[in-house]
Amino acid sequence: MFRGGANLVRVDVTVTSPGGEPVANLTQEDFVVTEDGQPQTVESFEFVRATGQPADERSLDIRSREHAASEASREDVRLFLIFWDEYHIGEFIPAVKGREVLEKFVRTAFAPTDLVGIMDQLTTVDSIRFTRDWNTLAEHVHKLKGRMGVLVPPRSPVEEAHLRNPRDIGRLRNEVTMTALNAAAAFLGNFREGRKALLFVSQGIPTFGRSGESSMFNEIVQTANTNNTAIYTLDPASQVGRTPDSLMSLAYSTGGKPFVGTNAPGPMLNQMVRDASAFYLLGYASSRNPMDGKFHRIKVHLKERSNYEVRARSGYFAPLAGSIERARSEAAAAELPADAERALGELSGVSRLERSIDLWMGTSLGPDGKTRFTVAWTPRPAQPPREREAAASLTLTATSPQGEPYFAVTDATAHELSFDVPPGEMVLKTLVHNAKGDEIDGELRHVKVPAFAADRLGIGSPAVFVARSALDARNIAAGHGPAPVAVREFDRTDRLFIRFPVYGASVAPVIRLLNRQAKELRRLEAAPLGDGRYQIDLLLTTIAKADYLIEIEVREGEKSEKTILPIRIR
Repeated sequence: MFRGGANLVRVDVTVTSPGGEPVANLTQEDFVVTEDGQPQTVESFEFVRATGQPADERSLDIRSREHAASEASREDVRLFLIFWDEYHIGEFIPAVKGREVLEKFVRTAFAPTDLVGIMDQLTTVDSIRFTRDWNTLAEHVHKLKGRMGVLVPPRSPVEEAHLRNPRDIGRLRNEVTMTALNAAAAFLGNFREGRKALLFVSQGIPTFGRSGESSMFNEIVQTANTNNTAIYTLDPASQVGRTPDSLMSLAYSTGGKPFVGTNAPGPMLNQMVRDASAFYLLGYASSRNPMDGKFHRIKVHLKERSNYEVRARSGYFAPLAGSIERARSEAAAAELPADAERALGELSGVSRLERSIDLWMGTSLGPDGKTRFTVAWTPRPAQPPREREAAASLTLTATSPQGEPYFAVTDATAHELSFDVPPGEMVLKTLVHNAKGDEIDGELRHVKVPAFAADRLGIGSPAVFVARSALDARNIAAGHGPAPVAVREFDRTDRLFIRFPVYGASVAPVIRLLNRQAKELRRLEAAPLGDGRYQIDLLLTTIAKADYLIEIEVREGEKSEKTILPIRIR
């Protein structure tokens, strides 16, 4: 369910044949939608198909959390999260059966562009990792345990605290489970509006007759509906006729499906993937336009063809009056400046995993109206189990788009090369060779070369040097250190020297350390090196692990120039 404007409601609908296959030939006129029993007019209609097959040449390997988030935001990527409820899964037969079913499922059910994550009650949402490596995922599943009734050893301080209240452990474990499940549904909603699927593996959440239990359950349903997350439920006990109420209700209330009451649930799990492959998006303008913060029930059925199964969300919670405007204001305030968003994109950008080198390119003022272009390259270490040959030399050619030669070097072993080129577009070709002279890598880039002038305000490319020892720091300070690095991920034990030239400014630059929201955290010092060059000496031990932006700004009168350098501290 989505809401847009004051009264537009969109709800995704899954229609399957008796054999469980998606029905793809329905029209807008085939659907009947009611809200709180009142018929609604379907105003928008779309059939969505996502096959899980790549439609472009993007990298499929997931390199970072940011890359996973970028991929998950795509509407053509099917997103799944498996929640293993270890508190409500028996230690022996249920756990063994559950692992067997899930292992086979994750190895065989998904397609190349699908994203799948796995969690349990004690997994924080920040720790969830989505992957396309089905073998690694299956290995994770193989290690899962059932801990129903198993109290020691405790896995966390939370469980240690539970042991001080042994009579309440069952209730407390219920609360932890429902809180984590609610957080998981909300977490999936952060990626995109489109459909997401959550598989809840559990023998069911028992009730203890406490008044807060139903409200926590309703909150999960509300969160799932709000974030367009369909919850599917799997009972690993695999007992014929066993249909736990909590598993049935969670699935039917959120547009998912329960896989319970059978001793062979494995084949049924594929239904979750099929449902994500094809569904209908219906939109209607609510005739009541509720702004009361209450739950409003949606029902969808077909005018005919009653042998088809139709599943949709059970409803939505209307916003309170004024909440939409507040949300819009908050969203506008949280919107990142374009330059900060581009810089953060560098941290989630995906270079080919098989690349043998990291390549940095920088520009500065050159002679006679030209731009000094610098290339620095660093061999990548081997990444087991895929060994790669070590890079030993670089062949580089730079030309205009028309083929006019600017610079060429063959089998260069120096890790930093500089040459002067006219501003404008340039074609840069690199070939990497191993120690035997064999070509092991290559790339062709079109580069836009900026123009600089001594009397015009500007900032050259910041060059980052990494010191991992006192000797490294002394060598960098003396100008004998390594070449600038292209990577932007660093350890907290690293020390960074960031050097950059400034042109056309009579005052020192202002350096700001920003968080991911582009909010200033503190100012950084830049020491002058002479000839308009400055250096930031940054000890990462003084900064917490996170993503940051280093903003460099120079001003002259009313004019200003900025450049932003992203870094990740791990």
